[in-house]
Amino acid sequence: MRIERFGRDHPGLQKLSHHPQWKMETAYALPLIREGSSAYVSNAKTDVQLLQAGGHLLPITVNDAEYDNSYVCSPYSTYIRYAQEELYLLQSRLLRKLLGAALDGIAPLLKKARIDQNVHLNNWLLSTNLYEPMEREVLRELTRRLTGEFPGHALIFRSLNRVTNGDMMGELHRLGYILVPSRQVYFFDGRAPDYLRKKNNVWDRKLLEKAPYDLVEHDAIRPEDYPRIKELYDLLYIEKYSPINPQFTTAYIENAHKQKLIRMRGLRDGNGVLQGVVGCFIRGGVMTVPIVGYNTALPQRTGLYRMLMSMVLQEAAERNMLLHLSSGAAHFKRLRGGKPAIEYSAVYLRHLPVGRRIVWELLSFLLNRVGVPIMRRYRL
Repeated sequence: MRIERFGRDHPGLQKLSHHPQWKMETAYALPLIREGSSAYVSNAKTDVQLLQAGGHLLPITVNDAEYDNSYVCSPYSTYIRYAQEELYLLQSRLLRKLLGAALDGIAPLLKKARIDQNVHLNNWLLSTNLYEPMEREVLRELTRRLTGEFPGHALIFRSLNRVTNGDMMGELHRLGYILVPSRQVYFFDGRAPDYLRKKNNVWDRKLLEKAPYDLVEHDAIRPEDYPRIKELYDLLYIEKYSPINPQFTTAYIENAHKQKLIRMRGLRDGNGVLQGVVGCFIRGGVMTVPIVGYNTALPQRTGLYRMLMSMVLQEAAERNMLLHLSSGAAHFKRLRGGKPAIEYSAVYLRHLPVGRRIVWELLSFLLNRVGVPIMRRYRL
């Protein structure tokens, strides 16, 4: 089986773009490799490479100690910085204080264990990575090869869940990976879209139909819209939610739109200005929505978020696809028929020093025993 890494200086990198099977992977990853990740995701400082493993081509990211990165390539940001920001969601003041103190206590331990010295596999630098099925032999061989090439780095598959990745999680566990919970995500099954009959979805659809906006399809989005799409995304995900979310640049939006890597749709007002946008990413027969943004200065009663989600839920049904709607806005998603699932990172550590392994294993134990019950109880 062929296992080969393609970095910026690899002589065979350009040839990959001509492979008919890997057009999506190369169109997405080659700009990040050539120009640097931060030119496209400004808070993701990482070495992007492509890994050929048998018939698969995976974007991978290599990091050492970039603790201020977005969580898309920083476990420290996932388990410490983002968790600290979301403590306010807990209704219990005592629980907030206890968990806040625990996070403050464990943070230096995670840095000492070099938790951000890792290689993320199949990392698209999106809030949710989607997977094609991977054979056990491929997983075993790439694990063997990468532990030899990166003896000081943990290997991580992020964004795994038992709804879409149950078999893969089982194979990775048998190969020695540990499972570390990260968040609770929500699914809508467009293959049997009973959720469309939920009263909230019916109301949202009617709101969209009566709205004073033109629904703009992907091909009707213009180059002059790219800065506005970035602005709308930033208003919601960066300014309203968290700067730890991936911060896409205008160059990222342009490449994703022109190459049709993320299928974008929007709501344009009577003056021709986009007031809302969604972008859908499809892989392995699953759809997710890494780009959502709207003009947060408009009154909440305008219902832009409701309209955008109505567009997405309807599209999943039209495409007959499972929709992975990520985390956040949990109450909103449950009211509209979203089904929760716990998301994990699979982490390989057996080649690392015992001290670093113990810290990762302690983190996994605490999150499985404490974090997951809290996520489920408070419906986060």
